[in-house]
Amino acid sequence: MTDTLAPTPAPSPDLTGLRLTHRALRSDIQRLSTLADGIAVSGRPVAPARARAIAAYVHRYTAAVLHHHAGEDRVLWPVIAAAVGQALADGDVTAGTAAAGIAGLAALTDDHAALAPLRDTCDAAATLFGEDPVPHGRRLAESLTALRARLVPHIAVEERDVFPVITRHVSAADYTAAEAMICAATPAAEAPWMRAWLMSYATADDLPFLALDGAFAYPWPTAEASGQGYAAHAEEVFGTTR
Repeated sequence: MTDTLAPTPAPSPDLTGLRLTHRALRSDIQRLSTLADGIAVSGRPVAPARARAIAAYVHRYTAAVLHHHAGEDRVLWPVIAAAVGQALADGDVTAGTAAAGIAGLAALTDDHAALAPLRDTCDAAATLFGEDPVPHGRRLAESLTALRARLVPHIAVEERDVFPVITRHVSAADYTAAEAMICAATPAAEAPWMRAWLMSYATADDLPFLALDGAFAYPWPTAEASGQGYAAHAEEVFGTTR
């Protein structure tokens, strides 16, 4: 009698890069809003060079938020929607489940649109703060706090509702291709800072993934100088690195 081997399960998408991006976005808006609030409350003067560094950091951060949300809306959400549609066609999900999943993606896209003016307000406040920090410290603190209040719950909803759908229905190959497209769309001027910023939040478990010459690593510059440049920027802004 010949034994029948069970089929090898298809590999699940590796969400390391997405989890890391969320960690960096969530942690940095907390750091920035706490920093700005402390400056506003203390009333102590901020050196012009540090004020400019803080403004530049806020601009880099909001550019990272914009890139992340644009990649989800234009690339990742359509891949997820197609996978859910295929699961419906294959009878793996009910029509109600599929409709709820698609509606959830639409709601997240609406959330991205609602976050855009908050992001723009942070940029405007940062520009004013960089030019003259004394009268604009409170405005920067309030704008960053408003962005944090909307962004952090948004990320939590994504991780709660979308991550299981990706793991269950999107193939590893399709997810990797989507991630590569998002990374390839990173503005060249932002890529060195953004990679070093993400690396600053990476855990030991993340590092093997980031070191791969695969989708997530493909378009990013790897020069050590980019990491050193970010570290120096963060040191000037926050006074210390984590």
